[in-house]
Amino acid sequence: MVERRAALRHDRMVCFDDGTDRFQMRAAAIALRNGRVLVQNLTGIATTFLPGGRIEQNESSVDTLVREIKEELGQTVEVGRLAFVVEAFYPEKSQLFHEVGMYFEVTVPDSFPYHDTDICHRCYEGSVEMEYRWVPATEAGLKEAVFYPELLRPRLQSLPASTMHILDRTTR
Repeated sequence: MVERRAALRHDRMVCFDDGTDRFQMRAAAIALRNGRVLVQNLTGIATTFLPGGRIEQNESSVDTLVREIKEELGQTVEVGRLAFVVEAFYPEKSQLFHEVGMYFEVTVPDSFPYHDTDICHRCYEGSVEMEYRWVPATEAGLKEAVFYPELLRPRLQSLPASTMHILDRTTR
């Protein structure tokens, strides 16, 4: 039997299940280029979100972003300031999630692929294929991209001057 990296990492992730409830902490990258933001989705699933991942125990949210982006994009990014802290409550599959997300501005190297309309990168985590694309950082563009968390849609085109806390009880 082959061990999957994700299963091993789950043991270190700040993620707790309590019956049908789950609490988790996530760090995500806001990478902007030419008025577009980099989003990812799982192949075959329309919903998009910002690249990043769950924070591991004894790992800072900045270190999480550097690790996740290196694993998924093969790039070393420069992590900037914390733009948003999003406390989200949402149902997914058979669980009710409480997720605390830290959303940082990041600079992706110019060598990372860019395309206005097509998928610019693909990678696998175990058997799961992920796709990355640049979409308009406008509310309309993010709505068309089925982007979550929904409350960030009107806020990515013009980031706040200081860190903003957002409480999201939107149902998906």
